[in-house]
Amino acid sequence: MTRKQVMIIDDDGVMLQLMKTQLEALYDVAAYTSGVEALEALETTDSLPNLILLDIGMRPMDGYEVLGSLKSSDKLKMIPVVFLTGMTDEVSECRGLEMDVVDYLKKPVAGKVLFARVQHYIELYSDVENKGKLNESLLAEASEPLTERELETARLMAEFRSDREICDILHISMPYTKKLVASVKEKLGLEKRGDIRRYLL
Repeated sequence: MTRKQVMIIDDDGVMLQLMKTQLEALYDVAAYTSGVEALEALETTDSLPNLILLDIGMRPMDGYEVLGSLKSSDKLKMIPVVFLTGMTDEVSECRGLEMDVVDYLKKPVAGKVLFARVQHYIELYSDVENKGKLNESLLAEASEPLTERELETARLMAEFRSDREICDILHISMPYTKKLVASVKEKLGLEKRGDIRRYLL
């Protein structure tokens, strides 16, 4: 079985090496101390990572700027990104969520927590990609395109997951969960949640 790939971008060399060592037992890990170098590597490779762990507090290009570059690239925008940060205030968290970051991990990250979260998101996105593909032609007819967060929410809705389950699975707040569900229903013109199934292949 082909090993999944994880990219870590963090200008703290000690933290970077620690996380790399923790993860490389199960994953192929690419580690970069510079967002600029990481973006250059991503743009020139055909083998994209299944998940990116991205530090926010870097210089000269911080995590928000790196994430913005990823999301503006047709090639890279669908790679799930988890922020690594010491910032836990609501403003910082909301800013990242609005840019479609999938989660926040507070540094320093305990080894078991890091491993569990990485495994969770790689499995989640692999499941969306390989087992429950949404019909892209139907989605293209929506009044507005779904964001990355809305896409994963849509699939969980198709499994008849409750708001609480979606909240727990995606590790997001209940208000944000309700906002995502409402947005999916509005964009796809759904009268009831179960109607999402017609958008699956």
